[in-house]
Amino acid sequence: MVRSSLEEMLESLQRRDEIKNPSDLPPALPARPASKARLPKRPLPAMLGGLPEVGCSRMQDGGNGGFGRRKVLETGACVESPYTMAAVHEHRLAENGGAGLATARPSPSGSGWDNCIDYYIKKQLRVWCRLQNRQWELGNIQSVLGGKASVTLLDGTVMKVSTGELLPANSEVLDGVNNLVELSYLNEPSVLCNLQYRYHRDVIYTMAGPVLLAINPFKDALNSGNDVIMAYKEKILDSPHVYAIADTAYSDMMRDGLNQSIIISGESGAGKSITTKLAIEYLTEVGGENSELASRIRECGFILEAFGNAKTSRNKNSSRFGKLIDINYDAKGIIRGACIHTLILMFEQSRISQLCRSERSYHVFYQMCAGSSSDLRDKLNLRMASEYKFLNQSGCLKVHDVDDAHNFKKLTEAMDTLQISHEDQDRIFILLAAILWLGNIAFEVTDHENHVTVVIDEASRSAARLMGCKINDLKVALSSHKNQTLMLQQAIDTRDALAKFVYTSLFSWLVKTINISLEGDKELTGKSISILDTYGFESYQKNSFEQLLINYAEERLHQHFVRHLFKLEQEEYESEGIDWKQIEFVDNQGCLDLFEEKTVGLLSTLNEVSNDSEATSLIFVNKLKQRLSSTLGFNNEKEAFRVHHYAGEVQYESTGFLEKNKDALQSDTILFLSSCCGNFLSNESNLSDLNKQTAVTKFKDRLFKLIKQLENSKPHFIQCVRPNAKQLQGMYEKDIVLQQLRCNGVFEIVKMSKSRYPTRMTHQEFANRFCCLLSDQTRCQDSLSTSVAILQQYHVLPEMYQLGFTKIYFRADQVSILEKLRQQVMQGIYKVENQFLHGRVVRDIRELMSGIVTLQSFIRGENSRKCNVLTKSSNKLAPKSHDNLTAVVHIQSATRGWLARRHFSHLCRWKKLTNGDPKTRQKGIMSQELQKLVMKAEVSLRQKEHENTSLREQLRQFEARWSEHEIKLKTVEETWQRQTASLQKSLSAAKKSVGAGKPGDGTSGTPTPRGNNVGLVDNLANEFEQKRQNFDEDAKAVVERKMSYSKQMEEFRKVKERFEMWKKEYKNQLRETKAKLVNTEGGKQSWWGKLSKRYTSI
Repeated sequence: MVRSSLEEMLESLQRRDEIKNPSDLPPALPARPASKARLPKRPLPAMLGGLPEVGCSRMQDGGNGGFGRRKVLETGACVESPYTMAAVHEHRLAENGGAGLATARPSPSGSGWDNCIDYYIKKQLRVWCRLQNRQWELGNIQSVLGGKASVTLLDGTVMKVSTGELLPANSEVLDGVNNLVELSYLNEPSVLCNLQYRYHRDVIYTMAGPVLLAINPFKDALNSGNDVIMAYKEKILDSPHVYAIADTAYSDMMRDGLNQSIIISGESGAGKSITTKLAIEYLTEVGGENSELASRIRECGFILEAFGNAKTSRNKNSSRFGKLIDINYDAKGIIRGACIHTLILMFEQSRISQLCRSERSYHVFYQMCAGSSSDLRDKLNLRMASEYKFLNQSGCLKVHDVDDAHNFKKLTEAMDTLQISHEDQDRIFILLAAILWLGNIAFEVTDHENHVTVVIDEASRSAARLMGCKINDLKVALSSHKNQTLMLQQAIDTRDALAKFVYTSLFSWLVKTINISLEGDKELTGKSISILDTYGFESYQKNSFEQLLINYAEERLHQHFVRHLFKLEQEEYESEGIDWKQIEFVDNQGCLDLFEEKTVGLLSTLNEVSNDSEATSLIFVNKLKQRLSSTLGFNNEKEAFRVHHYAGEVQYESTGFLEKNKDALQSDTILFLSSCCGNFLSNESNLSDLNKQTAVTKFKDRLFKLIKQLENSKPHFIQCVRPNAKQLQGMYEKDIVLQQLRCNGVFEIVKMSKSRYPTRMTHQEFANRFCCLLSDQTRCQDSLSTSVAILQQYHVLPEMYQLGFTKIYFRADQVSILEKLRQQVMQGIYKVENQFLHGRVVRDIRELMSGIVTLQSFIRGENSRKCNVLTKSSNKLAPKSHDNLTAVVHIQSATRGWLARRHFSHLCRWKKLTNGDPKTRQKGIMSQELQKLVMKAEVSLRQKEHENTSLREQLRQFEARWSEHEIKLKTVEETWQRQTASLQKSLSAAKKSVGAGKPGDGTSGTPTPRGNNVGLVDNLANEFEQKRQNFDEDAKAVVERKMSYSKQMEEFRKVKERFEMWKKEYKNQLRETKAKLVNTEGGKQSWWGKLSKRYTSI
């Protein structure tokens, strides 16, 4: 078998490692801690192991070369954090001598690569070559001279590049692997090439260790639907997919009983919304026995998308708010409710009144204008979207391949599914139309000081009517404040603020209503799976207050990502004494400190300046220069500042920051809103409370609550990737993809996944679970010794696990091997127990049966003995009883005679009395009439008896006829059987006649005519047997069915007709077969003469 050069190289490296580190010995146990509460201190330089002094510049001022855990504790005292236990945990690590994590970008290391170039030239292995345009291409090294390599590219072009511009490439067999961890070389061009290879084959999902990469195809979801869901649910498919991540979260929840979370992140336009839909689709289907509730959960996404998503310059369906969807399950894994948490305080309110070029406002406005019925249009005085200033200012009213009218129909259907009443739906559309008409309200200047008043026209009248107020009240609310007339720009700002607040309040009410519909049964709720759909990092030509808060939220969520995939795991390895080489990664904690530091942080400075009524944007920027000049960049011309985020540097223009942060409504406007708009808006007390906190404070509080909720669950990460900036199908721009992979730390994740220990168990848990694999003689009292004995007995390779102070750490798929062994042992134990219990039960049953038989025999003996005694006593008393019966008969006869004579004497006396008395004579006449009536009754009774007799005779006749018909049926059935038997004999004779050949036949090995004849007859015989069986079954069914005689005869007649038809067809087939056989046999006489005679006689 020919082996590849890559396999030879890998084998040589493995032999070299085995010589240095023999694998036949288990790894040494770590030193025992002095106490369970505190590990022994270790010197900091020894633990650092020569790691470079890295970290953010602000952290390095401490003078000890990068921050250790003690430094983190000190800086954490002045930084707000959602992790309540973080400081305590880090302080404990600092006391235990924990070393700081490296936070610099990984530097390329080529020391070993230079030594392998000769090997690559000799074996003609593929390499990556970086050209002058900074693009990577595959090629083969031809020669190396003076640090320059001559490389032949795949198209035949020969290039000369520096050896520093070369990287090893993976073998062709690794093209398109499902998990990037499987790649031999994890350099940037290899990862990009693997993702591109899969993307061009419509495989958009790839695993990067524990993280799923989802590249947006910019078309309908691929490989989705109920069939695919069932395939992943039943483990038929295991390739990377959103369904696979959702299935893992569901399985972990059911197995461990812990809350789970699926965190979906990525840039704007990376496909987070559709990924969220797919995850919800799977989770509602797998636990969807409560189908109505599952349907509501799916439909609520469409409502939130209509009211919270909009078209931007980078995404035609961009989510302008963050949401966390909790799906609650009971102990059996059935959905029992759901809840939606939104960062509504960061809702992009400015999109209501201000739009950039080629962007749109929220989808629901365009859907309502395009899809409303004529009645609703008349009710709302609704126009086309092009007639509203809030919508037409951007020049973009339609989106390619989006049907707004159809989506409006789906929106109303979704509202019906969530049981939002038609009255509430009408009020929702009324307020939406009122917002559009507010944007068309115009102002006219009344004096030279630029004071204004509202123009009374169709827009103002429609807005007042829809909001449920008088036009004069609306006029006063928009053009005056505290009895002072506003100027033009102030009036416009008041109008826009009113429209934005009405829409935001409407959205909040809608979310609350949806949550009420999804509430379910709280008593049955057990654990939950949370799906987080983030905003997406944003960077435009002009970035304002909204982009600042969006990117701050992305920084905080990225820190959650870094914390769970890098920090916590490596800290645990370090605290457990695991032999572990630190993985360098980019930590964005410095950027978060820039935002969250108390008094001097960016957010604290913004709140401080916002509280000053005379402050301006310039004052805010100057204060930032004083406090954060070392970490921020500034643009004095635009009063802007630059922040270096984990995804790149973004410049923010400070214009409007203070006003948006105050987020305050004028008191006159508050009173106006409290008097109209129904239940959709907050009451007056809540409206006044809105002004007590700034938008930044409220947003940060809500964000911290969200992070704390995520911290109480096991995370599963999905990174969405935008393949190109033009939102085109099939286009893969490597530079854009590479930038996202770098920012999200994908390369570091893959490197860490190659060497990490994903499965970990405490010594006690491991010993308790797998102690059944040891015999009683080899078991130990100490759980650690028991664990080591198990690992050594079953020859688990030392490099596949490590022993910590309190836990055992395993490489991927190692515990599954032990689980299979445990399952086999447990099955054997169960069999032994079952056999033992079965034998015991059988023995008990036999003893019980023996006792029952003994008891029965005793009872039968007693009964027989009693019976014998009674028989003997009755025989003795028999003569006496006969005499007694004779005496009784005599007494009865004497009594009857006396009663008869007494009755006769009474009749005689009554007759003598009636002959002389007229009254008695009249009574006699009446008695005669009564006697006549009695006689008539007796006559009628005799007639009825005669009729009954005749009916009984008819019944007897019918029974006789029925028996005759049964005899006929049996006769017909016997005739039928004789006919079928005759046919069968004829066919048997035919088969024997055709199958019998001369002694020399069949020796040539080629088919003969006689062989074909046998096949024809076999077919006829098979058909005959099948039909005979069918007709026998039909006849039996007719006889056995309970029905009237006429109906039974009718059914039997139908069966007989079918039999006659088949017999005619079969006769024709016999004749055709006869003709074929006569032709093949040369006209010789055969069995057909006899068969024809028999058949015609049937």
